[in-house]
Amino acid sequence: MPYELPEWAESKLRGVTPDEIDQVLSGRHKWPRPSTGASLRVTLIAGRTEAGRPLFVAVHRVGTFHWLVLGAEELTGADLAAFEDWEERTDEPFTG
Repeated sequence: MPYELPEWAESKLRGVTPDEIDQVLSGRHKWPRPSTGASLRVTLIAGRTEAGRPLFVAVHRVGTFHWLVLGAEELTGADLAAFEDWEERTDEPFTG
């Protein structure tokens, strides 16, 4: 997989496991969104774990096929609502 979870980033995870991050990043049904307003270019990837938990995973591209995972958190509030709206409009609904 082209995603690497550095030890320093893994040590800062709270409430999200590396396995859940892998599930989101390797899933077929995910919604990438470029972040705005920061000097570091980060892509936020929204997706669901195999159990259906909605997560954001923040990644930074460091090479053609190499991305660093910077962090992850559960989707809530307006972010969750936007993701669920996107899910409803896609042609491949989440099936778990």
